Amino acid sequence: MPTQARCDRVPPADGVWGPVDLRVLQEDDLPLDPRTWCRAHVGTWVSRRGGLPERFPMNGKALCLMSRDMFAARVPRGGDVLHQDFRRRLAKALALQELLEKLGAK
Repeated sequence: MPTQARCDRVPPADGVWGPVDLRVLQEDDLPLDPRTWCRAHVGTWVSRRGGLPERFPMNGKALCLMSRDMFAARVPRGGDVLHQDFRRRLAKALALQELLEKLGAK
């Protein structure tokens, strides 16, 4: 079943799309692209998922360099889930960036 956000984006009768509100893609109050996260954003994200923010004294760009094993070493119970969530958010941001670049090239 389609989500409400998908239903709202049915092509208009005149064929001209209006501006897209990117807030519908945002999951929480953190920036959509985790590469732009500061240390405070990383700490908030980690603590909301049951980790200790002090084990991640870094920004979003540094998180991009971490492997699944590195997450697991910092959060023995839940590091895999934390890594998976971060990679999912990063993939979403990269896909959105690619789409916007393609739309801008037209």
